[in-house]
Amino acid sequence: MKQPHETSLRYQLLCWLLLPLLAIWVCTVFGAYFLAEHFANKTFDRELLNSADSVIARLRSDPVKIWVDMPPAAQAILRHNYRDKIYYQVLKPDGTRISGDAVLPKPIRPFDSPTPSFRYAKLSGQDVRIVRVKANLSGHEDQVVLVQVAQTLNALHEMSQQIILSIIVPQIAMIFLGAISVSFGISRGLIPLSVIEKALSKRSQFDLTPLESNRTPAEIKPLVNAINTLLEQLRDDIAQQQRFVANAAHQFRTPLAGLKTYIYGAKRLPADPRMSEMLDKIESGVDRLTHLANKLLTLAKAEPQREDYQQIVDLNFVASEMTADFVSEALPKGMDITFVSSDKPALVYGELQDLAELTSNLIENAVLYTQAGGNVTVRISNGDAVRLMVQDNGPGIPMHEKEKVFERFYRVLGSSSPGSGLGLPIVKEIASAHKATVEITDSFENKGTTVTVTFPCAPKSSEMHRTKSSSDN
Repeated sequence: MKQPHETSLRYQLLCWLLLPLLAIWVCTVFGAYFLAEHFANKTFDRELLNSADSVIARLRSDPVKIWVDMPPAAQAILRHNYRDKIYYQVLKPDGTRISGDAVLPKPIRPFDSPTPSFRYAKLSGQDVRIVRVKANLSGHEDQVVLVQVAQTLNALHEMSQQIILSIIVPQIAMIFLGAISVSFGISRGLIPLSVIEKALSKRSQFDLTPLESNRTPAEIKPLVNAINTLLEQLRDDIAQQQRFVANAAHQFRTPLAGLKTYIYGAKRLPADPRMSEMLDKIESGVDRLTHLANKLLTLAKAEPQREDYQQIVDLNFVASEMTADFVSEALPKGMDITFVSSDKPALVYGELQDLAELTSNLIENAVLYTQAGGNVTVRISNGDAVRLMVQDNGPGIPMHEKEKVFERFYRVLGSSSPGSGLGLPIVKEIASAHKATVEITDSFENKGTTVTVTFPCAPKSSEMHRTKSSSDN
């Protein structure tokens, strides 16, 4: 199945803002090109006409003939141009050349217009611009000549390029600066969304307090209000679920306690082997239901939102006490249960009863699921973090079920143990409340189970002593 394309709000904003800027820039480039051509042509034609006027100023005549007083020095001044070649020609109205360069083409049609005329042509393989001017000789108004001046287009092209560059380069710089400004503005504008994302990502599953909306922009406030409404609904649902679990567990415990009393009384009646066997089975069932009710109460207690713990607990003490409590359960199965403490205090922030419940559930699971004659080791280590490890050499947990065991009431397929399916979910809830992580690995190659709970370190005992001393002073 084809995955949906991930959209980016930043990308969309950049496209909607920068693409119009780019389109405007392209339009201005074309406009600048035509304007540059127009202004360059006007300037070039003006200089070309000035050259024609210089030739006209050199015209001389008498009743017999017309000539051009163009000595070499004057021609050098006329043709003085480092970039282009300049040609001139003086013609009679019938096309007879009076003076100038013979390479210039003759007019293709009679020239009767009193205003100058400009055109492009080819001369010796080069493009040239030609101006034709009709001139009346001073003192001989009846005598008319045609003056043609041509110039190659190197200066025209250079002038056009300079004008285009003078327009386009600043525009490119403005577009570049505009793109940076737009990108910076979008980044600044999206900061409130980033703040919301960071605020939510730092929360635990217990923190359902509303998001701050006083300084939220008006466009994002509906989103924040919708999230807060959802969080409020979740708080109500979780509180309702917790009340239900707690009430149900309490309701279980009351009749179960009564049943235990009746069973105790029935066992004191005259002995009947069949009745005793039935009472033993009823008592076993009642004990399991009582155990389940206690687990449900513990789970309900572990679920509510927790604040940051201020109490510092040494896990060595907790694990040692809990290990000792399970010796009596391990001995009938011929199991060896061992506690290994860390070399130095394993201090963590937490609540003593909850940490005891977490450790008790881990040891209970290990003892419950390990075969007779097995080994269970409870180990505390203290390095970059405090780790509680409960290791057994039982049948282990298949790889594909190691995540599922944290689901409530889930039990490993094929297991015959009378467990409730709530031990590891309780461990996960208490660990999350203490900002700890839980990991399940194999103790040996495809055999046995090791559950590791990793806690953040609390201040060392020496630091605690210095703090206490300073506070006492």
